[in-house]
Amino acid sequence: MSRNIMELCWTQIEELDKEKTVMMIGIAPIEEHGRHLPTGVDVYETKHWIESSITKLENSFPEYTFLTMPMLPFGHGDIRGFVGNIHLSQKLIYQIVLEMLGGIAEWGIKNIVIISGHADPKHLIAIEQACDEINKIYQDVSFAPMGAIFSQDNITLDFKDDSNQLVKEKLGKYPNDFHGGWIETSNMLDICPGLVNDNYGNLPDISINEMEMIQPEIVSSKIKGQGHIGYPKESTMELGQVLNENMAERIKICVEAYLIRKDYKKYLHHKLYNIPALKVQGGK
Repeated sequence: MSRNIMELCWTQIEELDKEKTVMMIGIAPIEEHGRHLPTGVDVYETKHWIESSITKLENSFPEYTFLTMPMLPFGHGDIRGFVGNIHLSQKLIYQIVLEMLGGIAEWGIKNIVIISGHADPKHLIAIEQACDEINKIYQDVSFAPMGAIFSQDNITLDFKDDSNQLVKEKLGKYPNDFHGGWIETSNMLDICPGLVNDNYGNLPDISINEMEMIQPEIVSSKIKGQGHIGYPKESTMELGQVLNENMAERIKICVEAYLIRKDYKKYLHHKLYNIPALKVQGGK
């Protein structure tokens, strides 16, 4: 069962079986995604993935209550030179998540899951640091799998049918599609097609490798006047349907492992988590 927490009074929350209640939290920033996509891409993706993964999880855990809440439209990022970005410092993201988790943990809820469609490593690592700190106090009550999902290869799906095979081929031919490229444009064509400008088919390819992505000056120079990183013209609604379904399935796999507390720790951190320069300075 899924419930919006805003529709419940405090006594209804108090009466929930806290061991079988899952609080699903979405946090992702408003930021530019090119000339063809709205600034809310990460927010729309996050909301969609939460809703889709809950549908899957309800089939596996029919006795559980999945609570949702309004999206938190904040995140850490370092894309410069464009209007439309609402970026907070990494430390502030850490602090917001830390205090929010602490408050919810005090209710007695034992399963708090944070989902984010924003793949910036420092954003995801800040969330993970907050979860780690709360888990020291409240015994593993929080879980943020998106760093692992975005960065690791141990959450794989078997590409068997033709549509999935097309995605696999696309990933091989058009890699490093980091921001507003064919992946996110396809996702949005599936989620909110009316918000995708028709000009995506005429936009240039902008290629940036992983090493360049952690250097804001290089990124800003390469995307100046455009805002996207990748290959928007390769986008289709069909690809978006497959990509969004695959993401919901990945989230379901991770959360499922967490809820039964079995083999879930491999999903706790981004692969870059242990690099000191990417962590919140001064965070516990």
